[in-house]
Amino acid sequence: YINEELAMRFSLKVKLIISYFLISFILVGSLFYITKYMFNKQFEAYIQNNIEKSSLQIVNQVISAYQNNGNPPNGTVLASIGESALAKGFILSIYNKDKSMIWCMNWVNQTMCSSMLMDIEKDMNNIYFNFDGEYMEKSYDINKNGTLFGYVTLGYYGPFYYNGNDVKFLNMFNQIFIFGAVLSFIIAVLFGIFMADKIGGPIKKAIEHTEKIEEGNYKDLIKIKSNTIEADKLINSVNSLASTLNRQHSIRKRLAQDYAHELRTPLATLQSNLEAMIDGIWEPNKERLESCNEEILRLTRMLSGIDKIAEIEDNNILLNKTFFDIFEFTNKIMLNFESFIREKNITLTVKGDSCRIFADKDKIGQVLINLISNAIKYTAVNGEISISVDCKDNMVELTVTDNGIGIDKEDLPYIFEHLYRADKSRAGNTGGSGMGLAVVKAIVAAHQGRVTAESNGKSGSKFTVTLPKNI
Repeated sequence: YINEELAMRFSLKVKLIISYFLISFILVGSLFYITKYMFNKQFEAYIQNNIEKSSLQIVNQVISAYQNNGNPPNGTVLASIGESALAKGFILSIYNKDKSMIWCMNWVNQTMCSSMLMDIEKDMNNIYFNFDGEYMEKSYDINKNGTLFGYVTLGYYGPFYYNGNDVKFLNMFNQIFIFGAVLSFIIAVLFGIFMADKIGGPIKKAIEHTEKIEEGNYKDLIKIKSNTIEADKLINSVNSLASTLNRQHSIRKRLAQDYAHELRTPLATLQSNLEAMIDGIWEPNKERLESCNEEILRLTRMLSGIDKIAEIEDNNILLNKTFFDIFEFTNKIMLNFESFIREKNITLTVKGDSCRIFADKDKIGQVLINLISNAIKYTAVNGEISISVDCKDNMVELTVTDNGIGIDKEDLPYIFEHLYRADKSRAGNTGGSGMGLAVVKAIVAAHQGRVTAESNGKSGSKFTVTLPKNI
């Protein structure tokens, strides 16, 4: 199991590292290709311009060395000019006017000329893969004072070539760019590792916490915060899940205790009564049989509450909507509680205006009955209850307010949870199963409305139901 978790974290880290590396590779590679292409084009133009300038300089040296009568310079001068040209990558040849060769650097030092061409060819093939180069010659007129004395031919490796300094410069440029590319890749990998840890850390904590939740530990929450929105939402969701499960666990534990107690009492009563009648200690008369029947009915009501739990958890609330006047309907519901109101001498007022609403009349009746019965149940003798119906533009607001015992602040956030009862001590006396307000919340939610509760924890409660008119 631990290996699977490590594999998940490692997989996330590898994916992020590969992503950053690929992005860096694409960007640096594209930049390298574009820059190198543009640089090579510009550098080639620069080299060709230098070749042309060098060629003209050599030709001018030869023309300057010619005598005014047209006699060519002596061999020593031509050799000096030829060696200078050879250093620049040219093989110098001199022709007379009838284009017969009178001097050539290749005559003077054929080995040096061949070596120079071979070195240039090697350098060009190293720089350019399958460079299409060959030996080329270009001729210039030896024209002095308007008189043509002959021709100068410069042989070179073309269409262009790099000399030793050019090759060194290009090698240095490539090394710098490769170093920058490698450095960019390393930074991308390190940044990928850093981001993987930043993102993976909160996810790892979330995984560890979900494992604790799986083991039944709901109380510990994730304390860390993440700068990543999705990771932060994941942490909040896991914490919210843990809090909800912890609350539900407490509610179910409390329900189990309540039902165990409440089921035990009627079952024990039934058992003792039936055993007494079976043993002949008691006579099975009408009164004792009715007492047993009352206990059975009590058990039936408790089982009905459990059915309601299943219905709410499955969100299985079907609505049969019709138009009706909710203010008029509230007044009719109040008639069902007249006897309870007189019994406790409660002052009850209903105020509001006529308001038509499109809703499930029976389900809204159930909401009213649950809220009003709760208000009567927890309001003392000579207490007060007020009900109001406020008809607004698109909504209707129904409030039930009493001056009863109130709801503790610690219980207020949970009173709409199914199975929750705020007062354990009096649960048996009131006969509550903790389902009434949960049913109210479920019905109101099914109508796309909301229900809220207010109380100062000492006296009085106010329940507000807000419903859309025509949805």
